[in-house]
Amino acid sequence: MKPNIKEVAIYLRKSRDESDGKEDVLAKHESLLLEYVKNHNLKYEIYKEIGSSEYIDSRPKMVRLLNDVSQKLYDAVLVVDLDRLSRGDLEEMGRIGRIFKDSKTIVLTPTKTYDFNDEEQALINNFEMVFANHEFRMIKKRMLRGKLQGTKAGKWTNGRPPFPYVYNRLTKELDVDSDKVKVYEFMKKMFLEDMKATYEIAWKLNELGFKTNRNSYWYENTVRRLLINEVHLGKVVYGKTSGSGSKKKLNANGVQIKDRSEWIIPEGSHQPLKTEEEHQRILAILESRRYTPKGTRKNVQVLSKLIYCGKCNRVMSFTGKASGKRYVKTCLTTDRFGNRCHNRSLNVEVIYAQLFLDLEQYEQQLLSHESKEKQVDSSTLQLALQNKHEELERLEKGIERIKDLFIDEMIDKSEMQKRIEKHKQSMQTKKEEIRSIEQSLAVIGNVRTDDDRLYAIKEFKKAWNTEGISKRELNTLAKQLIDRIEYVREGNNVKINIKFL
Repeated sequence: MKPNIKEVAIYLRKSRDESDGKEDVLAKHESLLLEYVKNHNLKYEIYKEIGSSEYIDSRPKMVRLLNDVSQKLYDAVLVVDLDRLSRGDLEEMGRIGRIFKDSKTIVLTPTKTYDFNDEEQALINNFEMVFANHEFRMIKKRMLRGKLQGTKAGKWTNGRPPFPYVYNRLTKELDVDSDKVKVYEFMKKMFLEDMKATYEIAWKLNELGFKTNRNSYWYENTVRRLLINEVHLGKVVYGKTSGSGSKKKLNANGVQIKDRSEWIIPEGSHQPLKTEEEHQRILAILESRRYTPKGTRKNVQVLSKLIYCGKCNRVMSFTGKASGKRYVKTCLTTDRFGNRCHNRSLNVEVIYAQLFLDLEQYEQQLLSHESKEKQVDSSTLQLALQNKHEELERLEKGIERIKDLFIDEMIDKSEMQKRIEKHKQSMQTKKEEIRSIEQSLAVIGNVRTDDDRLYAIKEFKKAWNTEGISKRELNTLAKQLIDRIEYVREGNNVKINIKFL
């Protein structure tokens, strides 16, 4: 070591998976370097982080270190090995070399000194950094190969598994959480049988107090992604994406979805939670909800005498545009004082979209009512009810603990009363939630069937997809199915209410 070195920065970095199985690698490195500075009587500052990224900008402590080095705060930087600084590409290595050279800061290891201003050492330093980068890429390649082999063997290699699975570190497989699987089945039922929209399912799960695998609230996209996830078919999906979503990586183009033909989808060793038939139904329903109605047939008013103004209750009429699109006319009905209604015009395609969405839900409701032998599984609601009762019990015990604090003179009477009142409000809310769930359990049952309605739906759908059918036939079939359609438009906000016969 050079004699003029007095102040050093200690840089410690450990890859996330780095361990020798005995003790923490980072702690071993820190102990080694602290012994070094003690033996050489050096002042030091420690920069420590965990991360395996090859990119400097993805390592905040490294960014800070280089900034401090560029300001010449240290005589040297002490590391276990040169590759702790960077295993990145030539651009990254050049960036590090320039900063150390310009600031005249050297790099120390317990066994070697690297001076980037020494022309004789510069070539050797560059070689060592290049070899470190090569070694890193070989390790990365072996890891990816091992991951691929594990995937083909049906093992889980993709990080956090989807709800309701949990990763078993011993078997390297997925296990099913016995409580969460009830929530998943409840989710499937709401979608496939109750025909709930994904946002409605998310609302219900949040209302019942269920959380995701990340212990967060449910959202529409969370539910949708879970419903279409092929892992629940008992499969393992590998190589679905490329790129990186990290904003810190240089030249990152974001995550790209590969063509499905490039995916590797072997059978997993975990328990499947849905059938292929259920999966295809889920995809079909989601696709139908993205339904873009065929352009209104020329001169065809399928919903004639069925659309009513939601403000004044008058029958609405239609008009055509030069583009070929058809609209429901703005309602200009006047009241007895001459005030016009002004319920705004609406593209008829918007009404068709809502009609087919509601029609699908209505049909599924009728089908679910058809079989009296089919019983609704209430286990999920029972589980939610149990959770709410346990939460209520904890609140009740909390009041006793507050009283104990008062007795032990830990809080005064005013504070005790304030805390008890807050607990009582929470208890009242919890009791209302319990009552709501109990009511839901009480009304679970079946209702009567209506074969005529199902037949009307079938005939209308069939006619809708028949080329050359007349508007009279379509309108006749629609009137056998629909009582009335009401809509109100305020600006861009549209409310459509469809009542079936």
